[in-house]
Amino acid sequence: MSALLALRNHFGSMRLVALQLFSTAGLGMVYPYINLYLTELEFSGALIGTLASAGAILTLVLTPLLNQIADRFMLHRSLLMLYFGGFALASIIFATTRNHWLVILGVLLFRITTGPSMTLGAQLTLTQLLRSGRTIFGQMRSFSALGFAASSALAGQVFALGGYSLTFTAGAVLSLISIQLATIFPAKPKEKAKPDTGPKQPRNRGIYVLAASQFFVAMCTHNAFAFLFIHLSQNLGVNVSHIGVWAALLAVVEFPFYYLTDALLPRVRLRVTYIFGIVGICLTTFCIGIVPSLPLLLLIFVFRGLSWPAYQLSCYRLMNEISHPRNVATNQAIVQVTMPGLALLLTGSLYGYAYDQLGAGAFYALCALAATFGVVIVIAGFRLFDARQ
Repeated sequence: MSALLALRNHFGSMRLVALQLFSTAGLGMVYPYINLYLTELEFSGALIGTLASAGAILTLVLTPLLNQIADRFMLHRSLLMLYFGGFALASIIFATTRNHWLVILGVLLFRITTGPSMTLGAQLTLTQLLRSGRTIFGQMRSFSALGFAASSALAGQVFALGGYSLTFTAGAVLSLISIQLATIFPAKPKEKAKPDTGPKQPRNRGIYVLAASQFFVAMCTHNAFAFLFIHLSQNLGVNVSHIGVWAALLAVVEFPFYYLTDALLPRVRLRVTYIFGIVGICLTTFCIGIVPSLPLLLLIFVFRGLSWPAYQLSCYRLMNEISHPRNVATNQAIVQVTMPGLALLLTGSLYGYAYDQLGAGAFYALCALAATFGVVIVIAGFRLFDARQ
C-alpha cells in the first residue's frame, strides 16, 4: 500500500498513469495487424499507401477544424474522448466485416483518430504536469511505451485464440476504457483565458525549420512503420501470430530510455538531442531493410529504443521552448499532425509503390534518405532556434 501511495504522490495521479498505459495499449493491440489484415484481403501495397494518403487528407482537413472548435469552447477533453471513440469504432469494423468498402472506411477512421489523439493526449498530459509543477513528461511517456509493449505481446496470444476478430475487439475495449480514464483532465479550465488585445507575436523562425525537418522525418517514420510488420512477415519469416511479440519488443526497449530522458534533456541542448535522435532513426531504418536475421533485428530495435525517445521528447520540448505561449498549441499541431499528414499525403502512394516494385531494401533506404534531409535542415538552420520573440 505504501508503495502505491508513493507512486501516486510521485506521478500526481494513478489515473494519469493508467491513461498512458491504456490509450497506447489499444493501439498496440490493433496497429501491428491492420496492414497484415489488409494484405490478407488482397489489398496491394500501392492501395495501402493510397489509403494512408487519403487518411492524411482527412486529417489535414478535420484536425484543424476540430481543434479550433475545442479551443473556442474549451472542449479538449471531449475531443480526446471523441478520438478514442472513433478508434474503437474502427477496431469494431475490422473485427466484424471483411467487406472492402467497410474496411476502407475503418482504415480512414483509424487514420484520422490515431495521430491526433496521441498528440492531443500528450499535450494535455504535459499541461497537466506543468500545472502541478512536475517535470516528468518523459517518465509519463515511458508508460505509453510500456502499454504498447504489453498489449502487443498479449496480441500474439489473443490472435492465436481468436484471429483478427478477437484481436481487434480487444483493441476496441481498451480504447473504450481510455475514454473513461480521460476524465482525469478537467472538462473545462476553471477560468477562461482573457483575450489578448496586444499585437500579434511573430513566430520564432526556428519553428519553420523544425516544421520542415518534421516533414521529412515523418516521411521516413510513417512510411517505414506502415510496412514494418509486412516486411517481418513476408521477408524475415515471422509468423503472423508472433507479430505482436516483435511489436512489443519494439516498444519495450523504449521504456527505460523514456524514463531516463527527463534527467538528460536539461543537460544537453534540445536541438542536439533532436539531431541525435533523427540520426539514430536514419541508421536503424536503413538497417531494417537489409538485416538478414532476427537476432540482428533485435539489436537494431535496441538502438532504435535509444534514438526514438530522444527524438520525440526533444521535439515536444523544443517546440514548447521556442513558441510564444499564445501560439504553442497551434505550433505543436503543425509539427505533430499537419507536417506528418502532408508527408503521407504526398508520398504514401509512392512509397507503397516503391515497396511493391523495388523491395524492402530499397524502400527502407528511401525512408532513411528522407530522414537524412530532416537532419540537414535542422543543422542548416541551427542558429535560428536562438532567436527570441
